[in-house]
Amino acid sequence: MTLSEAVLRRVSARAYLPEPIDPGRRRQLEKIISQCNARSGLSIRLVCDRPEPFAGVKSCGLFTGVRHYLLFAGPASDPDLREKCGYFGETILLTATAMGLGTCWVGGTYDRSACLKALDGGEELVCAAAIGHTPETPTGREKLIRRVVSRKSKSIPELASGLSQAPDWFMSAMASVQRAPSARNRQPVLFERLPDNTVRAELLEETAFSPVDLGIAKLHFELGAHGGTWTWGSGGTFTKAREEKSCGAVIWRGTAEEHQFLLAQHGAGHWSFPKGHVEKGENEKQTALREIREETGLDVDLDTRFREVVTYYPMPEVIKDVVFFLARPSGGVEHAQEEEIAALGWFTFREARPLVTFASDEDVLLAAEAYIKGTE
Repeated sequence: MTLSEAVLRRVSARAYLPEPIDPGRRRQLEKIISQCNARSGLSIRLVCDRPEPFAGVKSCGLFTGVRHYLLFAGPASDPDLREKCGYFGETILLTATAMGLGTCWVGGTYDRSACLKALDGGEELVCAAAIGHTPETPTGREKLIRRVVSRKSKSIPELASGLSQAPDWFMSAMASVQRAPSARNRQPVLFERLPDNTVRAELLEETAFSPVDLGIAKLHFELGAHGGTWTWGSGGTFTKAREEKSCGAVIWRGTAEEHQFLLAQHGAGHWSFPKGHVEKGENEKQTALREIREETGLDVDLDTRFREVVTYYPMPEVIKDVVFFLARPSGGVEHAQEEEIAALGWFTFREARPLVTFASDEDVLLAAEAYIKGTE
């Protein structure tokens, strides 16, 4: 599930099950938290099995069963601290949604003093978020709380100006903004499309948590627009990214119990899966088949039920989606494409996992392994 898809599924969950976050999900969360901290200068922390901040009267009875939570903090001297907490915090919460976990932003209904001892000197605690496993069906109490605390989202004309002849990507971005959580669902942000198709976002009110709301809304806009870059602060501008796409596949052979994956060492030295750019007039499947044939010499049968998307910025102002299917060899003669591929090799899952260079490819490999074992 992509973050854009997670936007459609995310709800604010206030009732949690007394279950631990399993080691696999916890590792994934720690990885994205580390990446967000490195990019932002924040000190976001995942705290597990410490229910005290949500167990007392300060939670106002809104939460039940919270044992795990995220703390959003950073240098008190950073003028964009709160906005960054919203932007990068929502990145983590949407990642958790994609992993099947429930989440909820928390501004004041928790015991802040119980969390301060986890901070370093010079850090400011901005807010928190509950996280964990939730009941498959919301409890009656959860439904009641949602009715009490929620309010109807604003319409796009209430959230944006410059809608006349607005491009599709702008309207898609605003539809994503409509789903952005905010304190008391006030949605205190206005997006303005300028004549050159850049976008400005400004706050309509100044409260303790409105900059957090601004950061969350900016992320939702970016996801709905499918990429671009923001400047920080109220009045910050967005520049739409140029979109690129590549397609390929995780190729495997053998049985569910004993199998190997084909990895390619690309010219730059990194190990990954066969893939390449979509050419004009091609669909995703056609690109994957052509690129696999060119890079490996193999014909394959694609399983398009497995479809994992990796999104990243290869350079400023460019966003790239890489779509991976699953595939089995069906013919051809294996050989590496001289111009682009330095080597090909078949590896077991245990061998392939530490060999792939990028964390995103490791995630794709993990998904492929789980899929193979679950469907064969």
